[in-house]
Amino acid sequence: MSKLYTVIQFLKDADGPQSVISIVSRTKVDIRNNKLLWDKLASNDKIDFDPVSETFSYKPTYQIKDKEDLLKLVKSMQSLGGMDYKDLKESYVKISDAVEELAGTSEILVVRTKDGQPRGLFYNDPNLNTHMDTEFKTMWGEIKVPDETDLPKALETAGLKTMDVFEKKVVAEPQPKRSKTRNKKIKITNTHLAHIDLSKDYVPKK
Repeated sequence: MSKLYTVIQFLKDADGPQSVISIVSRTKVDIRNNKLLWDKLASNDKIDFDPVSETFSYKPTYQIKDKEDLLKLVKSMQSLGGMDYKDLKESYVKISDAVEELAGTSEILVVRTKDGQPRGLFYNDPNLNTHMDTEFKTMWGEIKVPDETDLPKALETAGLKTMDVFEKKVVAEPQPKRSKTRNKKIKITNTHLAHIDLSKDYVPKK
């Protein structure tokens, strides 16, 4: 299984179909003399095998050959809200460069992680880019958002009401009263048993 994984990883990182000689030379895995490995590789869902040229190539989820293909794909996903970057990493070797180029020309919008790595890609539709006056942008930036503790008062001052939160009172169910165990007194009617404690199990003397 490790040999199969090695070959698939090589094809995943390779640019285009690879011949048997190239695979053996680069991975040190002799797939030609290993029929079981050959069959598993040729029938793998993520691998395209050309029996005429005897070449293998990785079959990614999306067919991307350049940044134009990437832009078309992201644009087609606009109605779905965008694309996850990790789903594209295996589709194109130079996906990172393509993303940065499209982001640099503002053709796509990129949501990044804390360390600056792409996380989500969105098509930047020019029809939705409304021109904003500089004065309006300045006024918008000067608006301060009230602190969470001061927010209810600020809303009240503005004539707005906060959402009422109703707390559901939990009524504790009454616990059934446990009857107290009482030591019942045993009335001895036979005087010849007066010296025996009848509250204890009787153990005959040996």
